Amino acid sequence: MGSLNLVVPLVMWGREAPTHDISCVLLTQDVQTIITGSRDGQICVWDFEPPKLKLTPRCLLVGHTASITCLAPGGDARGTSFLVSSSENGEMCTWDLRDGRCVEVLRSANIHSSMKAYQMLNVENIRLFCVGNYPEILVYDPHTLDILFSLATRIHPDWISALHILRPPRRNDEVVLGVTTGGWVKVWTVSEREVRPREPIFEHESKMIRSLNALCLVCCSYNQRTVLIVSQDDWQIYDAGDFSQLCKVLVPPGERWMGGDFLSADRVLVWNDMGRGYIYKLPTNCIVESRVFHNKQAENDNPVKYGVVQPSTEEKLVNAPAWQFLTIPVNNGAEKLLLRGDCEGQVMLWRLADVSDNQLMQIKQVQPFKALIFTPTLNCSMMKAWAAMTPPPIGVLDQLEGEKHPPRITASLFLPLQGRLACGRDDGSIILVPATETIMLHLLHGKHHHYHNWAQPMVLRGHQGRVNCLLYPHGESPRYDMSHLVSGGIDFSINVWDMYTGNLVHRFVVQAGQILQLLVPPPTCMPRIQNCICSVSEDHSVALLSIKERKLVLLASKHLYPVSTVKWRPEHDFLIVATQDGSVYVWQMETGHLDRVLQGVTAEEVLGACDEHLASTGAGGSGSGGSDAGLANPAVHLFRGLRHRNLAAIRHAAQRGIQQVLGEQNNHQDIHDSSKMRTCPLMIQGLRTNKQDANSHVLFFDIEALIVQLLSDEYTLMSPGTLEANDLIMSSQYHRMNVLTHPASPEAAKKIADGTGSGRVQIPRHFDVTAQTLQIGQMLMSLLHSWGLDPSLDQTCEHTLGLLRPRVPVSYGLISKSGYMSLLMPTWHPVREDDMPAINLPPDLAAELPPEMVTLEHRTQVFTGRGHWEVSPALTTHHLLALVSVANTLQDMNAATLIPEEERRRKIHIQSSKSNQNSVSNHEDEFSKQQSVIKQGWSTLTALHTVLLPDCVVASGATKYQPPMVEILARRWQDRCQEVREAAQALLKTELTRMGPEGRQKLVEMWSPHLPTHTEPLPTGPTPYTNHEPPSTPRPDQPSSKSTAGNSPVHTATNGGNAVSGNSGTNNERPMEPHPHLDEDHYDEEMDGETCRELVAQSEGRKKQATAIILLGVIGAYHGQDSAEGFGLGNLAMQTSKALAYLVLAPGSPKLPAHTPLRRAAIDLIGRGFPVWEPYLDVAKILLALLDLSAETDRLAPSMKYGLPLIPEADSCRTASNALTLIAEAKPPAFITTMAREVARFNALQQNAQSLQLNIHNTVLHRAKTEILRVMEYLIVHKRCHIMDLMVEVMDIVLHCVDPGHLKSRGLNEVFPSICGFPQVSHCPHTRRIATGAKNGSIAMYELRASKCQMIPAHGAAVTALSFSPDGKYLASYSMGENRLSFWQTSSGMFGLGASQTKCTKTFSTVPVPDIVRMNPQRLPKLVWISNKTVVHMMADGTEHRFNA
Repeated sequence: MGSLNLVVPLVMWGREAPTHDISCVLLTQDVQTIITGSRDGQICVWDFEPPKLKLTPRCLLVGHTASITCLAPGGDARGTSFLVSSSENGEMCTWDLRDGRCVEVLRSANIHSSMKAYQMLNVENIRLFCVGNYPEILVYDPHTLDILFSLATRIHPDWISALHILRPPRRNDEVVLGVTTGGWVKVWTVSEREVRPREPIFEHESKMIRSLNALCLVCCSYNQRTVLIVSQDDWQIYDAGDFSQLCKVLVPPGERWMGGDFLSADRVLVWNDMGRGYIYKLPTNCIVESRVFHNKQAENDNPVKYGVVQPSTEEKLVNAPAWQFLTIPVNNGAEKLLLRGDCEGQVMLWRLADVSDNQLMQIKQVQPFKALIFTPTLNCSMMKAWAAMTPPPIGVLDQLEGEKHPPRITASLFLPLQGRLACGRDDGSIILVPATETIMLHLLHGKHHHYHNWAQPMVLRGHQGRVNCLLYPHGESPRYDMSHLVSGGIDFSINVWDMYTGNLVHRFVVQAGQILQLLVPPPTCMPRIQNCICSVSEDHSVALLSIKERKLVLLASKHLYPVSTVKWRPEHDFLIVATQDGSVYVWQMETGHLDRVLQGVTAEEVLGACDEHLASTGAGGSGSGGSDAGLANPAVHLFRGLRHRNLAAIRHAAQRGIQQVLGEQNNHQDIHDSSKMRTCPLMIQGLRTNKQDANSHVLFFDIEALIVQLLSDEYTLMSPGTLEANDLIMSSQYHRMNVLTHPASPEAAKKIADGTGSGRVQIPRHFDVTAQTLQIGQMLMSLLHSWGLDPSLDQTCEHTLGLLRPRVPVSYGLISKSGYMSLLMPTWHPVREDDMPAINLPPDLAAELPPEMVTLEHRTQVFTGRGHWEVSPALTTHHLLALVSVANTLQDMNAATLIPEEERRRKIHIQSSKSNQNSVSNHEDEFSKQQSVIKQGWSTLTALHTVLLPDCVVASGATKYQPPMVEILARRWQDRCQEVREAAQALLKTELTRMGPEGRQKLVEMWSPHLPTHTEPLPTGPTPYTNHEPPSTPRPDQPSSKSTAGNSPVHTATNGGNAVSGNSGTNNERPMEPHPHLDEDHYDEEMDGETCRELVAQSEGRKKQATAIILLGVIGAYHGQDSAEGFGLGNLAMQTSKALAYLVLAPGSPKLPAHTPLRRAAIDLIGRGFPVWEPYLDVAKILLALLDLSAETDRLAPSMKYGLPLIPEADSCRTASNALTLIAEAKPPAFITTMAREVARFNALQQNAQSLQLNIHNTVLHRAKTEILRVMEYLIVHKRCHIMDLMVEVMDIVLHCVDPGHLKSRGLNEVFPSICGFPQVSHCPHTRRIATGAKNGSIAMYELRASKCQMIPAHGAAVTALSFSPDGKYLASYSMGENRLSFWQTSSGMFGLGASQTKCTKTFSTVPVPDIVRMNPQRLPKLVWISNKTVVHMMADGTEHRFNA
């Protein structure tokens, strides 16, 4: 399900605030939020409280890889507001401002210099009018980032440098003014009626003016008649009527204008690059009301500069600041606000008071003339916000004592195999600390604070000055020595360390500049190069250094410009270096010669060819795929690291090919989805916004990896018998069924007796990290648990389950589309100061602690209890999923706890009970008591977070609890990880119930338009394409990051690729090719610049389609029987069932692979809601499709309780098997009659198989015999009354599945004992006949020798009991409805030839049975033969009547 699974990020920011070089700034219209974009590519969202003039950094949005050029509001929808950002390399993003989730990404060639958000007339959503390095104005939809239309120019087309949009009074259209870089003013009129997609709207008027490279164009909102145009050298006022110049003011020397706006009809404010703004009174010829308006400017009537807007202190700015002017309407007028953000990260706000004409006259009269000075009302920065925090935000190395001003961390590297974190610092030291222990020390209270040797650091000293980069070669490829750690510093040296002893192994100094980056060559290089590492230096050189030989292999040093990328071409022995001027240098690695230098298109092609080669060999993960990361923007490290980690995991797993055996075939097929088996549950990445910053650290808890590690450790301790006893595997049951459906053989019988056939599940093993995994689990659960909502549960958590209380409010993050992240700031708390409850600490504790610690403890309590769930729906969803799925795992693990000593004891107990299974002692009882307490604890914790959380959070005083997002939960309905899947299902069901009928109705109304519509249930013939789009095929050069399977090339090929919607059904309907890979957190690596935008839009459409199918399927399955839900009669149920059926029945194709989470969800929901969908389904087709999928259950799938991720085939198989059970249980008659009909059809086919040239063994009914028999046994045990009504059909099905060879030597009661529990079934081994009584009074006589069945009309009411005499000559039949008992004798023709005939020889009347007995199927009368001629009619109360044949 997507490459990135459920991941919970959290940030340890450290004592220093990140630098924030502001390039653009935006204050939202509601004056609640300020957004600043930086030149490093990050965006900071600030909470603004105007009454208090308080500005708090809330979250940092990380994702852009270049400087942010412009920001614009994206409108409001679904209770939240959006922001659109654009960077100077053409990336555009839409963010959800509530939690910083990235909801849409676009990478294009259009680079915008300005975006204006505008609400057009009669249009619901805001439109974004953008200008930039392209000769038109592009209008975007902020939510989808689609170009809706464009405004183009006919006369002198040129880049448009500034624009303004206005709606003239008494007109129904918009007027767009634009000025080109060459100085042409253009006027367009736009109304929504005229807009035609893909048809540009041309200008209505244009005129040349004297203003080149205008930066800003503003029409006066007070009169719509005067226009201000600012260029860097001057600002001018024009008349909007004919664009004649009215006045012009040049810039003061040494400054450059940046923009301006009208303060009123006769005042303008203009700002410059030095961080100051000037306020002018316009001359009379620029004022519309005056009589001299539009006349030539009088000589003595110049604009008067009467006000200066400047900071309180003098400053020298390196970069030009960003400005925004905003007029906010208030009760009796308007507030005029000027906002400025600068390169120091400061945000300043001025409230500009109006200066009346009288005041202006007074100012003018003062000699010498002095302008008014406006000082900032508010001045804030991240540095100030950090400084205000006591104690400061936590960092990773805060535990090192004796360091008043510790050196900055400049490089970080996490070593998952050792569980250690390496931090290089400013002073040249490298600190190695145990990662989990260090984090627990800072984030959690607990005993570990008293251990003196807890989180003991190791210090490596050897660099003079800053450590720039760290590399652990063994982590990239196992061919390197496990103990080596490599570091590069500012002192030109590269040190190789022995991590275990702390010794310096070797020091290379071969380059004449500081080391910027260290890389590993791909594994396909020559053996000599494989022992090397590659280093990139500031002197523009690249070196290959052999760690094994401890010498320089290649120094590539003739580059004229800094190195931007290093790539490899191993089969040609080439090292390819790209530099920042666009040149590409090709070096021979073996000889060290510079082969050639390429430029232009050839250079790009060579680099592109390297990428293609990497994708095709799958070696992209070995440190070479993202080698340009560190040289571009440090934040990119983060995403590349994440992607890279996953590719590496998939590759490792594929190489190892974990073997396992399940079922008696011993065909060594691995059913585990091995792409997760090697991933570490915790990853730590260094994060810095700028190269000069200290590193902050982002922790990524990978929930699925944690669950897999916990479960695989658990299952390894269990013997196959224990696994079977815990219902984790059902091998012996399947094995028993399997033997019955295959021809009898002595070996099989022997196996069944020995029980050796019970399949052994061989659990995949990996490095033993049990203690570390437990610590990671303990940390995650402790941080996510809602402390304070249920005091008794908190006690249980601390003392029984091993959870620890948090020490600080944690800064969480969210990973969203394309791996973009939002990271919450430590300065922000979801509960505002005014809403904080009173401090609730034990008095003695409060007295001991210093006041700032009391405040911190209080803030932590409020955050964990309620604030945590008030941030945003997406955060609530991810955290609840993580919490519930891990709690369920620990509960399922035979009640595991997170206390290390307890866990050790539990595991020893499991192993000892495995070795001596007979000795049951008091110790055992005590142990099981303790287990039940623990189980109860986890169960209460799960119940609190699944069901009770909303009420508890509201009860604790929260005003804005954020419920989980149903669409995310729906997409996880069939997550690859069983525990996450179950958590999502439980949470979604609870949330739907909590909404009530009205809430569900709203959901249905919102999502039903996205349901696909079908006329045909399946596509026939070739697929026509709508909108004349060509069929798109997956690009082979893309390492598909959305692949569902990762365990073998075959699966990746079938499930990878980027499925594109086609149309199945008729041309005028929406296509039904839903998104095969459903995940909220999916990476769109394939969505690069050249990908056409329609593809992305289709992908979004398919994702919505898929979500709609699952959501409506769930609502239908659980609430559909209630007619109020809209599923009772008609269209909605039909549409949903058709969509589900399509997904089950459609054959696998590249667009919709055979085994995807979406298909599994459809299979599952058809099973769960079968009574609702049944009227609209072709039941036979559905059952056959499910049988086809589950035909291999005995070989592929363990039980539904088995927690490790399976390969997609095995998962579909298990889900289909479960769905069959659910269907059979919900509607036994439908299941039995449909199956009996199919069996009859199969038997007819079998008789004519030769003439029809059919291979009968390939049919579904033949392959799925084991599965059919399993379901039938389940029905016989659980649905006895339904079976009695359809006894003949049941016998047809059972005899189809059981191989006739078994009934030659053994009776039916030995072969399939469960069916012999019915009195109306009797088997005679002598004559090899089976008689079954039907509800209509007939008897079905099966001749096993001749494989035929004869129906005998016997009674007028249902047959109650049947029994063959011991010698097989007579058959006694009894009908309770008729009170009659008959004897039947079968006579064959002469010499056994001809048709045999069964005749009634005698009939007796019997005593009527009381009604109370008739009503109870368990107390029906039975027939028992006591000799060959005499039968006893035995009642349930023990009375007997004898009858002679």
